[in-house]
Amino acid sequence: MNVSAQCLVWLPHSYTARGPAESCVRIIEQFPAAGIETTLFVNRARHPIPDGVHLVEGAGSVLRNAPYRLVARAAKWRLERLFRKAVENAPAGTIAYFWPNTPGELFEYAKSRRLICVREMINSPVGNAKPILDKAYRDAGLDPVHGITDAMVDTENKQLDRADFVFSSNAQVDAALKVLGVNEDRLLPSSFGWVKSRFSGNAELSPEPGNSGDRPKFRAVFVGTMNVRKGVVTLLEAWEKASIDGELVLAGAVEPCLEPLVQQYSAKPGVTHLGHVSDVASLYRSCDAFVFPTHEEGGPQVTYEAAACGIPVVTTPMGAARLVRDGETGLLVEAGDVDGLAKALQRLADEQGLGEKLAKQALAEVDRFEYTNVGRGRATQLLEVCSSN
Repeated sequence: MNVSAQCLVWLPHSYTARGPAESCVRIIEQFPAAGIETTLFVNRARHPIPDGVHLVEGAGSVLRNAPYRLVARAAKWRLERLFRKAVENAPAGTIAYFWPNTPGELFEYAKSRRLICVREMINSPVGNAKPILDKAYRDAGLDPVHGITDAMVDTENKQLDRADFVFSSNAQVDAALKVLGVNEDRLLPSSFGWVKSRFSGNAELSPEPGNSGDRPKFRAVFVGTMNVRKGVVTLLEAWEKASIDGELVLAGAVEPCLEPLVQQYSAKPGVTHLGHVSDVASLYRSCDAFVFPTHEEGGPQVTYEAAACGIPVVTTPMGAARLVRDGETGLLVEAGDVDGLAKALQRLADEQGLGEKLAKQALAEVDRFEYTNVGRGRATQLLEVCSSN
């Protein structure tokens, strides 16, 4: 392999091939083939890392199999020491690729050593997300429990101000970063993606995912953590308002403060809560539309996954990723707009051929967001910024 650049990746997670950590690994596994020598720093790895990516674990072989709650603090402390040592020995111009929750002092140390510091945004900036989510919780009559603190906002804002480049996963995130002072020349427009081996092909309607018999005329599905952030309150109210002869299927764990509300709606005809679903691809294909009225996101994988399974997507500008355009590759409604969401669902249920048209166009474009292509694209972006520094 011809090495054109070196990249140290800071990912303070236990890697289990799920969540943001999976997104990171899916992206960086394409780096070595592009000429980027890549080292991944994680608290521990409980799933194989792709060939070509060097692995450094904070937990190490001794602590790898212990309960994570018992080793997390020690693993992160050791990982910071190992990362500092790698930064100290890295030549100027090495890429330090930081995922969220990076300690401020670690970021500043990489800057002091003249590394090219790149910040990943898996969601919108927390300084943008906090007021959005504060409002969403209060509109639902709930105290905000999203977990974003003023200290987290301050730390991230400082890193965004100091970062050489920032990966941004959708147009809404682009705009929020610019408001915070990240100039266009420091933005790296990008996306997250989907995995072709798990999600691909045209929708083939299958029997209802529950145990009942005849399939309803129209079935919409929500997949993800059922919390205020992802618009579940809006979704439940909009489904009831739409009065569709069909079924709303909910797949995912429920945020504790919403459990009474979800139970209330699930007790009504036409709403089914499945909890966790392992075969999500089959669930998508058993439905007529994916609905995702999220208030705040980055590049939600579920949007790409549903499109890859051949069903139309109804979402918000935040949930659109870089795929959904209103009336072309899906339907867009504003976050929190119960009436708008109800009308969008009614259109898909009533207008013959609309869902098929939207799904077909999205399916024609979704391969661009398969993780192999996303990773290659990001590698190209990093090589370009290295050559210009």
